Amino acid sequence: MFKNSSSTKQFTYITVIIISIFSGLYFYNSFYKSSPYTEGLFWQVSKDGVVLGHIYGTIHMNDEKVTRLNKKVMDVFDNSFGYSIEAFPSSHLWNPYHGFENIKKRMMFEDKTLADVAGEKTANEVFEILTKNGVNKKYATHIKPWAAMFSIAAKSKHSGPIVDHKLLDLASIQNKEIYQIESPEELLAAFYAMPMDSQVELLKAKILHYPNIQNALDKMIAAYLEEDLEGLMDASTSFVDKNIIFPNKHLDVYLKHSVYIRNIVMAHYMQMPFLYGLDRHKGQGGTFVSVGALHLLGDKGVLNILEKQYGFDIKRVHYKEPIIENTIN
Repeated sequence: MFKNSSSTKQFTYITVIIISIFSGLYFYNSFYKSSPYTEGLFWQVSKDGVVLGHIYGTIHMNDEKVTRLNKKVMDVFDNSFGYSIEAFPSSHLWNPYHGFENIKKRMMFEDKTLADVAGEKTANEVFEILTKNGVNKKYATHIKPWAAMFSIAAKSKHSGPIVDHKLLDLASIQNKEIYQIESPEELLAAFYAMPMDSQVELLKAKILHYPNIQNALDKMIAAYLEEDLEGLMDASTSFVDKNIIFPNKHLDVYLKHSVYIRNIVMAHYMQMPFLYGLDRHKGQGGTFVSVGALHLLGDKGVLNILEKQYGFDIKRVHYKEPIIENTIN
């Protein structure tokens, strides 16, 4: 059973970084304005008339406004025979060969420092932010730009795990079959291939945006609660220049390496619980998948890939009670 660890400040902070990386990495692109799957968090997946499971879009924050799940969603989860999480927590319990110490090492340079690739000014700014948040000096000095980008985050005012990990805990208690749909190696490979100049420029943009980060988080939560995937994308990329006349080439690179490539991997691995691992339970609840909400968005999102490339039928599940206006004078 997963337990939220708080043994040291550094462990907690690195865990937050990993959660942020696996969270969907929300980026805006004006192309989405005419794309499919622009709103909705809860989806039914079927094939040949047989319901195989459900996909629920999450937001990787532990704010109580987003960690309380609707009863209809929980009923579907409780009746599912399996649970698929975007990625297992980085603790030794779930990833004995890929614990947070090993992952942390892969987020650091071995033979150079951040200053060597990003300059002294940027490196000093990162060092000041990270060390104030409890990160040790060696890590703050040798961190790679893409990792530093996600390390620059506001400290949570809340306690407890994110929704994905709460459901993992419950799935373990309920003896569900459990899968992950992206491995640490696949995640890291996507970032390793990102050009260094894009890593550095996006890091600099994140530093400039840092004083406004709490406002951006509030807007993300508001959009999420409205099931507005486009609004969530826009709020979460507020630190990036979205000039339509002069498109930001670094944003395009970032989308490719942090979202699109990962969507292909996730959609591929979702087939296992939907079609094979839970084959004997077809029609009896299938599997429940939790994934960062913006992995659902657009024609390159997992929902469209599952539909167009793998032939699944995707149907939105409306789980909120409609608001009835009082028209009585």
